Amino acid sequence: MGDFVKNFKNRFNSIKGILQERPELENLTSISRIDDSKSFSLIGMVYDKKITKNDNIILEIEDLTGRISALVNKNREEVYEKAKEILLDEVIGLKCGGSREIVFVNDILFPEIKVHNKKKSSVEEYIAFISDIHVGSDKFLESNFLKFIEWINGKVGSEVQRQEALRVKYLFVTGDSIDGVGVYPGQESQLLIKDVIEQYRTLSRLLGMIRSDVSIILCPGQHDAVRVAEPQPIIGDNYGASLYLLDNLYLVTNPALVEVGSDVKFKILMYHGASMHGVINSVDSLRVSRAHNHPTVVVKYLLRKRHLAPSHSLVTYTPCEGEDALFIKEIPDIVSTGDLHRPEISEYNGILLVASSCWQSITPFEEKVGNNPDPCKVPIFNMKTREIKMLDFSDVDLEEDEKNA
Repeated sequence: MGDFVKNFKNRFNSIKGILQERPELENLTSISRIDDSKSFSLIGMVYDKKITKNDNIILEIEDLTGRISALVNKNREEVYEKAKEILLDEVIGLKCGGSREIVFVNDILFPEIKVHNKKKSSVEEYIAFISDIHVGSDKFLESNFLKFIEWINGKVGSEVQRQEALRVKYLFVTGDSIDGVGVYPGQESQLLIKDVIEQYRTLSRLLGMIRSDVSIILCPGQHDAVRVAEPQPIIGDNYGASLYLLDNLYLVTNPALVEVGSDVKFKILMYHGASMHGVINSVDSLRVSRAHNHPTVVVKYLLRKRHLAPSHSLVTYTPCEGEDALFIKEIPDIVSTGDLHRPEISEYNGILLVASSCWQSITPFEEKVGNNPDPCKVPIFNMKTREIKMLDFSDVDLEEDEKNA
């Protein structure tokens, strides 16, 4: 229990340090030092959230000195909308007034995140993003994945596309590269390969077909043969020994912050995205708007909160020594996610958001959890021009796809 307490304290102090820089939080004080001032500011973690019979919202806020109730009046529409999207365990800033008994919220501030200078390389290199290959599943779209491999090797497509393919120097594989075994009840009946080691051998064979000058960066997801608890370690050689034979493959944790670029270094935050289902189900605006179909909307939410799983129950996690591993400490240039099997490109405060597609047709389990896959799409990013486009490796002609892009 002490490890979890330490983890929450680390998260609180880290995000508090960000919020303290916000000039809007005037007369900042701790909960234990609240007096009867007309206006002051607090930074606290959300311990509880309730809706009163009058539809006002009461947040129970705590810091390292105490706990207090904070009322958000429904008539303050802008503040009320912010309060509606708050999850438990978030660290937030409050502009308020009141007393030691209760405070009245005038505004809510989130940690937020922003890139001030968008990077560009002087070298024309490309990054490709994929995830959720699900090797071993009877729904794995192997022929389409082989078409992608042929493209990245410069063997298919128009002359322009072939030249473009050969400029891809980095391939990010953001989790669930195999389907695993026993991940959910009844999965065995939907597997072509029922041994995890054999699944990784097949994956290694496929990735080994990619030209050797492409650096492949691969993180695990909840289908991979590592612990489900986040942060997830790299795939070990006990199951994935075959992966260790690929010289151009780099295994990283989930989440991971990776720097790439032969000239300017781009920081890419990889996160498979296990928390996204829980976030969608917990936030009314996301659930109503069917955010399962729009994964970057969920990523924007997480960036605003500077945490990949703001509420304790969103993911199973293992507290680490030092900082909370799911706290977004460094500002990335690009965020790469998977899990929802929907490709989407967006931007938030200068940060490029890339949600990857999948290489698996819809499964009964996906239908149950609300996933609506759009497979075989690959976003590619030009590090020199910052142009990003989506290539389609489903059953369409690449040259026709280029005309319609």
